[in-house]
Amino acid sequence: MAASTLVSSATMAGLLRCLVQKGVLQAADIREMYEVALLLLEQQQAAAPHAQASFSAARAVIERQLSPN
Repeated sequence: MAASTLVSSATMAGLLRCLVQKGVLQAADIREMYEVALLLLEQQQAAAPHAQASFSAARAVIERQLSPN
């Protein structure tokens, strides 16, 4: 499962980068996607108290994407 998650994450990051480079999406669009992803994680977290470590790890990754470089 960890390998499939890494593949999915890398593929999504690559797709987003390509869409920005091709002018399909702007950097603000990518930021909005990460903000929505963070909101969805927060909404789902309460329903899965046994998976708090996974939610915390996912939140940390998304928050890194939202922080200024």
